[in-house]
Amino acid sequence: MQELFDDIVRAFQAVCRATGLTYPELNILVYCLLAPLSWLLVLALRRPRLGGALLAAALLLSAALVAERRRFTGLSRWFYDYNIRVLEQLGRATGLGYVALSLLMGVLVPGLALLLLAVVPRRGVLPLTLAFIGLLLAYFVVGWWLV
Repeated sequence: MQELFDDIVRAFQAVCRATGLTYPELNILVYCLLAPLSWLLVLALRRPRLGGALLAAALLLSAALVAERRRFTGLSRWFYDYNIRVLEQLGRATGLGYVALSLLMGVLVPGLALLLLAVVPRRGVLPLTLAFIGLLLAYFVVGWWLV
């Protein structure tokens, strides 16, 4: 498990060197933006009538992040540190430890969410996407109580 975690860290560091992003910026972009956007992409593909609005929202959010990069740098550092503290405390509380919980929350859960969105009946894609986004937000809110 540690080896997989280390491989992900090395891959992130390589992307940081190639893009000029800091590690916290990339981490927050991947886990807090790209993962939920991937869920919205599946929703847009499976429910095409929603696709235009979802694409517009994703482009607007991406443009805002690019335009406000300086502010995002500070926010991403703070949020990254906050997320680390939450994962450390949850790792201790569950007995899983930081590395296992990081892999669970950062790789397994988003991956399973994508898989479920791809196979659920079409009428269930929108409610399930909203539920996943709600759970992600709940995770962040619960973290406030832990740190």
